[in-house]
Amino acid sequence: MAQKILVPIGIGLCLLLPGVAGADRKPTPKEKAQIASVVHLPVICARVRVSTVTEKPKWASVSWRRGAAQCDPLASNGVTVVKKTSGRWRFITAGSSFTCGELYDVVPKPIVKDLGIKCQSA
Repeated sequence: MAQKILVPIGIGLCLLLPGVAGADRKPTPKEKAQIASVVHLPVICARVRVSTVTEKPKWASVSWRRGAAQCDPLASNGVTVVKKTSGRWRFITAGSSFTCGELYDVVPKPIVKDLGIKCQSA
């Protein structure tokens, strides 16, 4: 009898795990506008993700996304990491190819993983 109860519970827990692994979220419209302004991108051209690992400080990543015709001249393949401190989003680092060591020096490892930023071991 116990097996009949435990199996569905185990399956249910397994289904929850993928949702926990990628916990970053879409920004609010206000956050997206503020973060896009840090990198001087029109909002329509910015792909923004906000980490949910820490409530304060907040961390986010922003990269170029294909959008309106105005976005094409701004194309890039990198990512910028920003952090909200003292009520403002501030530039932390940017690049298209990070070594994990240099990235973890300025951005905590759990944040890097949450935002899906890739880095290479040295």
